[in-house]
Amino acid sequence: MTSFGRNFLPGPTDVHPDVLEAMSGPMFAHRGPRMQSLLAGMQPALKDLLGTVQPVLLSTSSGTGLIEAAVRNGVRDRLLVVVGGFFGEYFARIAETCGKQVIRVQVHPGQAITAAQLERFLEGPGIDAVALVHSESSTGALSDIEALAKVVRARKDVLLLVDGVTSIGAVKFEMDRWGADFALTGSQKALALPPGLAVGAASERFLERAAGQPDAGYYFNAGRLARIARENLPLWTPAMSLYFALERQLQRVARSGGWPARYARHRALLQTLEGWAAGRRDVRVLAEAGQRSPAISALLLPPAHRAVEVLAALESRGFLVGGGLDPRHGNLIRIGHMGALEPSHLESLLVQLEEVLQ
Repeated sequence: MTSFGRNFLPGPTDVHPDVLEAMSGPMFAHRGPRMQSLLAGMQPALKDLLGTVQPVLLSTSSGTGLIEAAVRNGVRDRLLVVVGGFFGEYFARIAETCGKQVIRVQVHPGQAITAAQLERFLEGPGIDAVALVHSESSTGALSDIEALAKVVRARKDVLLLVDGVTSIGAVKFEMDRWGADFALTGSQKALALPPGLAVGAASERFLERAAGQPDAGYYFNAGRLARIARENLPLWTPAMSLYFALERQLQRVARSGGWPARYARHRALLQTLEGWAAGRRDVRVLAEAGQRSPAISALLLPPAHRAVEVLAALESRGFLVGGGLDPRHGNLIRIGHMGALEPSHLESLLVQLEEVLQ
């Protein structure tokens, strides 16, 4: 890339130079008081990020690691997965690989399931848990977790598992108040950190179920992760440089107005993109109005412009943009507008996209 602020991939996002500099810090004993101080100092901001009083779990893995943890620890036999795109299906396949029965609820690409629809599907076979992707980054659709959680919570002993990989950090998330039982995100998305760190939290009733799971695993054992998090220590030898980056990023977020200011900026980014798309007849935002993610947008292109050619043209101008993940979704590009990006950065990209589409 030629400069900071030209990476519009759906992840990994740009990492601020100050955060990268923090990663060069020296190693120290990962089970000593210095590590305890580091982790304890980050917990308040991370709890605020997830909207929980539970200890926040840190895993040296991609978000996929904590999706597996959610399945192994939170699903006894059968899981209902809402599939509205690539990552809903991804969750379903992980669950099947872990030996669980999966019931898929298919949602049209660009749409998010409604509470009334979920209510009807839950009238079917008994299930242990429901899995939802908050921000489906293959389509840019955003689910209403608060409304959906009410439906799930009305069922006794049914847990709610939320993939918040591209939403948490870009939109306000209230795990405890909404009633989610497990939520997770990855470092390389809205948190604008290098890849390799997963952040999540588990409710008390999730941990109660996990304690009785015969196949909860070892590395991703939620009970063990929660116990060690309460002691402000890592479970295994962690990627310490990523911890240093997370600490620095949380400090930067606090100095720039905290999470509310960050959420407002992401809303402004979405509005910038929506305004541009509304002025064109040949480009359409795949996700429906009112169900659009503040972190990522999928744009359907006119037939005369193949997505692969548009991506190459933008890269030749110094801008990175993502392609589609499922050809069934159409001829589209995916623009990530998350992390440290400002509306002015997005406006610069859209000027170039305008020229490419002429």
